[in-house]
Amino acid sequence: MSMISAQIDKLRELADDIESRYGYPTAVKALRDAADTIWQLRDDLQWANAENAKLRDELDAAKHDLSLFSERIVEIGAENAKLRELVRDMYAVMVTDAANCDVTYPEQFDDRMRELGVEVDDA
Repeated sequence: MSMISAQIDKLRELADDIESRYGYPTAVKALRDAADTIWQLRDDLQWANAENAKLRDELDAAKHDLSLFSERIVEIGAENAKLRELVRDMYAVMVTDAANCDVTYPEQFDDRMRELGVEVDDA
């Protein structure tokens, strides 16, 4: 940015020099307007660079969040698969014992249900 500031200063000096030596109000105004325009563009560029840095930080944070969500989705998928397997196994036991009306659940079901966060009575 200092190169731009130096160029602005040079344009203003040139405008002052032309004005003091020759007059030429139109040329002097054009030089001063150019210097003002460059100054504004420099300010806009500084703002855009700061905004860009902010957006890059937000993008990095969003990528991190997305990574965490993706990991959680995989975990939920694994838990869902375990639940389907548990239900399928419990259903198989119930169907087998349904004819006798003596439905019992093997202890392994209790452990598997606890692992999945299901409350199981220890009765």
